[in-house]
Amino acid sequence: MEQYNDNIKILVADKEHYSYVDEILATIAAAAKVRGTGIAKRNPGYVKQKMSEGKAVIALDGDKFAGFSYIETWGGKHYVTTSGLIVPEEYRGHGLARRIKHVTFTLARMRWPQAKIFSLTSGAAVMKLNTDHGYVPVTFAQLTDDETFWKGCEGCINQDILKRTDRRYCVCTGMLYDPERPRSVRDADEELSHDPGVEDIIHARFPDGFPED
Repeated sequence: MEQYNDNIKILVADKEHYSYVDEILATIAAAAKVRGTGIAKRNPGYVKQKMSEGKAVIALDGDKFAGFSYIETWGGKHYVTTSGLIVPEEYRGHGLARRIKHVTFTLARMRWPQAKIFSLTSGAAVMKLNTDHGYVPVTFAQLTDDETFWKGCEGCINQDILKRTDRRYCVCTGMLYDPERPRSVRDADEELSHDPGVEDIIHARFPDGFPED
């Protein structure tokens, strides 16, 4: 895998990164438009909340935005999603998206070790990345039944398909990492073994452990 510029830093975001929120959302929306796919829309307040809670990861090239993703819990913290993964076009092709995924995925596993981590995606690159982290394709019935999660799909241009099929399927593919599935754990550990500094990034944001939430 080709490495990205060494000057790029990946951090678990906090309130100091609020100034990047508008650019993050604009980059996500532009990428979805180019792909011609839907995306659950998020507002600036939501992204700021993820940053303040330590549930977002940002990549910076100096003070220039280079990538982002966030995590969320569902169904009483029995399920977690890593979502909104985006890297601006000028930074693509150098392994940065994979490194950001390493951090969000590890953060989810460390903070909620018993939770299943899932994804809804229509992008082939994200599907490949998920597979490398031990995710497997599943039916929507195997994902969270948390209505708040599914309400987020109402901002997607394909929401009519989801409604017409009574939430059985849509354009996106459901993928799931189950910590009780040994093969998934082995695949994830193998993937993360190539990036040993990931946990240091998380400990830098939470030196005294994770807060109650």
